[in-house]
Amino acid sequence: MDEKPLLEEATFNFSQEANCMSENDAAEFLEIKCLSDLGIDRSERCFYVLKTEGWSIDNAEDLKLLFDRIQKTLYPNT
Repeated sequence: MDEKPLLEEATFNFSQEANCMSENDAAEFLEIKCLSDLGIDRSERCFYVLKTEGWSIDNAEDLKLLFDRIQKTLYPNT
């Protein structure tokens, strides 16, 4: 078997301190799944599924930073 293992999907879990409007002082959690119908390595891309129960952001740049980090992890040579 000379083929390398293929990455099918990936899940990233992020946490941050609760915002000032939160009902409690618990952390906030965000799960981002990267999925592809053919597998990430086969299609060289993925779509994102977000799951949260209260993740908050100040602006769109906050989300862009998370997606940039995922891209660097999945595709370090690009």
